Amino acid sequence: MIEKLITEHLRGIRCSRILDVGPGYADFSRLAAGITGARQITFADCDEAVLRWQADRCLEQGIDARTMSMPLDGSSVAALGDRFDLIHCQEVLEHLTDARGVLRALAGLLTKGGRIVITVPTRRSERWLRFLNPSYMRNEPNGHVNEFYEADLRTLITEAGLDVIVFIPAQPHYFVAHSWLAATRMMIDGSTGQVLTCGIRRFVFGNLAKYSRLLFNATNPDWWSRHMPRNYFVIAIPHENTR
Repeated sequence: MIEKLITEHLRGIRCSRILDVGPGYADFSRLAAGITGARQITFADCDEAVLRWQADRCLEQGIDARTMSMPLDGSSVAALGDRFDLIHCQEVLEHLTDARGVLRALAGLLTKGGRIVITVPTRRSERWLRFLNPSYMRNEPNGHVNEFYEADLRTLITEAGLDVIVFIPAQPHYFVAHSWLAATRMMIDGSTGQVLTCGIRRFVFGNLAKYSRLLFNATNPDWWSRHMPRNYFVIAIPHENTR
């Protein structure tokens, strides 16, 4: 569903340079490059394996990839110095002790007319997973340290110098699949979100995500997203763009 939202809300926007902070093993910024016409993506992460993987995927698609191995804190992000038309900060803020500083620094890297795409898990879903598995993300290196209600996230974004133009609860199929993951004590990499458990539990997890997504899309995806949101999907722009 995030892919659909990115496609829908970036269609018709032209970009030259994209920054993807904490990209993990996701395809979102490369999808955005195809939509916006951007030919260069800068990836910033503390995980060298992630950076190599993203650079290889860009090479396959003919996209110029630049990688920056760095800690994800406000001062390091601000030191990037360059300006970007589009920034992806997806599934990142929940991991950061300096979420406010990082978001403020990212806002300062946007060009005039630039946009930032933000996704985070909802507090409701995080607390549900902890109910199912009290050890979920406990003592996990680079795991989740922040939780967000809608009001919390809106305040964080506004204080960073950004105005929200899109705010959508999303990913109900992952609310379902991650409930199975937590209840059956599957192992995940807290920093990248990769599922590490294999076997029957992994098979069930994949099918829950796949078929619940098909069901929700075929019925009323907005209703399901409002009632079982795993993530918030946000697009914001610098304050100056609304003046």
